[in-house]
Amino acid sequence: MNNVYLQAFKAHGSEEDGYLSAIERNTGLPFDMKRVYTVINTKEGNVRGYHAHKSLNQIFFVLKGKIEVYCEDLDGNKESYLLDDPHIGLVCGPLIWHTLTYHDDAILMVLASEGYKEEDYIRNYEDFLREKNI
Repeated sequence: MNNVYLQAFKAHGSEEDGYLSAIERNTGLPFDMKRVYTVINTKEGNVRGYHAHKSLNQIFFVLKGKIEVYCEDLDGNKESYLLDDPHIGLVCGPLIWHTLTYHDDAILMVLASEGYKEEDYIRNYEDFLREKNI
């Protein structure tokens, strides 16, 4: 599936001292980051998302717990990803319908290529499918 893939970021440190991951330009970030946000305090099994973006690129990181991410593109290709390592992000490009299921008191951090723009969201699944014919 195009526009969705896992990407590892280098972790520095040790089991005794802990680990640090830095994300900067020229360290594997596939776009210029303009927004960072987190999702916390979700209930076990809570599902969020249920949308796609017209032009936004983002990377999902689980900082704690586990998150199952379901993705679908306009060609009907479907993939699921388990995020359970804070050093591995899921790059999710435009026109990917996605849902995220939260487990084990998960904390999500998202790096986004743009600031919040409601007009970039496709919140209705049928509208998403119609994007293929536009």
